[in-house]
Amino acid sequence: MSRTVNFVSSQNRFASPALNPDMRTLLFICLISPVLTFAGTVKFDISYGDDPLQKLDVYLPDQPVKAPVMVYIHGGGWMKGDKKAVGEKPAFFNGKGWIFVSINYRLLPEGRHPENVNDVALAIAKIHDRAPEEGGDPEKIFVMGHSAGAHLAALVATDPRPLVKAGKSLGILKGTIALDTNAYDIPRLIAELPAELYTEVFGSDAAEQKDASPQFHVAVDKGISPFLICYSAGMGRRPQATRPIAANAFREVLDAAAIPAEVVDASDRNHGEINQWFGRDDDAKVTGKAWEFLSALAAP
Repeated sequence: MSRTVNFVSSQNRFASPALNPDMRTLLFICLISPVLTFAGTVKFDISYGDDPLQKLDVYLPDQPVKAPVMVYIHGGGWMKGDKKAVGEKPAFFNGKGWIFVSINYRLLPEGRHPENVNDVALAIAKIHDRAPEEGGDPEKIFVMGHSAGAHLAALVATDPRPLVKAGKSLGILKGTIALDTNAYDIPRLIAELPAELYTEVFGSDAAEQKDASPQFHVAVDKGISPFLICYSAGMGRRPQATRPIAANAFREVLDAAAIPAEVVDASDRNHGEINQWFGRDDDAKVTGKAWEFLSALAAP
């Protein structure tokens, strides 16, 4: 069962010790994102499938009319993470008049490729169908993900099969933002950074790894939407050379297929900060560039 909470501001109005579950959720969000201020409504835990993780949250601005829709896919190494970890993104997008949707998807072990990307596609199909009744524009659906979520965003936007399986096509996506992933070319990633995690998610078979790689699905005339590819310094403060290499290699493949793509070097921040800072007024490098990218594509 979904739940709806009306938001007015992020000011602490919780003097009463007796808080119902919705108010506790609101308090939690305010504590982790103290500048979350917007007038609107959040609809929590809307199901798009039968699994407990096949749920999404819809953040609505005040009285949206044919509003663009941003679908956000959380990270967590394909094994953890939650749709509630949105930081300042809802406030940013709602403040621009956009609808913001954060989705959950099945995680390891059930969420092994391709089940995770199939979940993402099923959620996007649900959002596309539901957009008009929420005041959204089904012709202006965008997708953004961080880390493992960036991989899934890139994959659902390049491989048509998950969306086709969900009854849709790549054409319903207007643009894609990838916030810091190395997983565009899985065989290369595994060769450079061997890790048991990658074989858990993508298997040990080279063909299966290629199937999970956005880079190998890029082709001319598939209806792939424009990309904004952002990379950070990596997990620590010392820049990881694999980050820009992976981002630029993916861009080159998109360029060769005549798909608009741009790379943003955000190596002044680490893997967590590139996500945490998104939506901040002072984040011109990533948030500012993302808004420039999105507003051009969403223009009438």
